[in-house]
Amino acid sequence: MGRPDRKKGDADISEFIALQQELSDVKKKYGIEEKEGRLSKLISSFFERRENRQKIQISRKKYLLLAVFTGWFGGHRFYAKHYPTAVLYLVLFWSGFPLAMTIIDLLVAIPMQADEEGMIWL
Repeated sequence: MGRPDRKKGDADISEFIALQQELSDVKKKYGIEEKEGRLSKLISSFFERRENRQKIQISRKKYLLLAVFTGWFGGHRFYAKHYPTAVLYLVLFWSGFPLAMTIIDLLVAIPMQADEEGMIWL
């Protein structure tokens, strides 16, 4: 009757996935439509856009210089054509948020290896 080391109510992830698939099949069989909530749609669309976005080639040196000197209002993000976050940096330039995010951007870009022309993909 199950594994002795499991408590009552515990389930393996494989059991959970199998039950989710069975539930989905039953809903499909009886024509029950699952509605996705607003928050779930927003999160899904964000990750879909992020996954499908076109990476562009930019100068590593110029990006790093822009990040250091104009990062607090998103200059490096405008250069990299990341417009939504660039506008966010610009709107919140008075707070510490863009500065903290620029430090993270620098931590991502500094270790990236540039090609022969000094270009990186972002």
